[in-house]
Amino acid sequence: MGFIIIGGIVLVVIMVITSTQIKKNAALAFEQETVEKEDFYLEKPEGFLYPLNSDSGFPFEAYSKTFGDKGTRNIWRARIRLKTSEGLNLHKLVNEIKSGDEMFISEKKFDDVPEGQKGVIIRTEKTEDEADYKILRKILQNKNTKITYELKTTILEPYGEEFTDKACEMMRSFVVK
Repeated sequence: MGFIIIGGIVLVVIMVITSTQIKKNAALAFEQETVEKEDFYLEKPEGFLYPLNSDSGFPFEAYSKTFGDKGTRNIWRARIRLKTSEGLNLHKLVNEIKSGDEMFISEKKFDDVPEGQKGVIIRTEKTEDEADYKILRKILQNKNTKITYELKTTILEPYGEEFTDKACEMMRSFVVK
């Protein structure tokens, strides 16, 4: 009888220790981290998860820890995706965004990108399935590699205030090598 009680206590202690480790590791996954790939670099903001073994087809993807409320409870409050395209497609992408179904808010061209690159920040908004979104994009075109990068952050409103600064910090850190 005593052996069963001691065994039970040991099992409970092991479960508590394991649970604590799992929670600690999960919390670390949402902290700010540096993501450096062969052709780009960025700082993933705190509060986002970057799934390392993702089959998403994106060179980089991250999403917020939390979802929306009520009608948007299955939608992440913020999602970040990096798409690349072969060719110098900056102007083509900008024109597609401006003529698409998103409401164009602003565009800022960069004058401080490395030689051989062009860049722009575009802000838009859209409504889809009765949910409002704020969309921030940083598009960089690399003349040397002939690749265009589109870093897109989609933020579910009313969480724009919570995630816009984090998205802007990440976009500032995004550099194409």
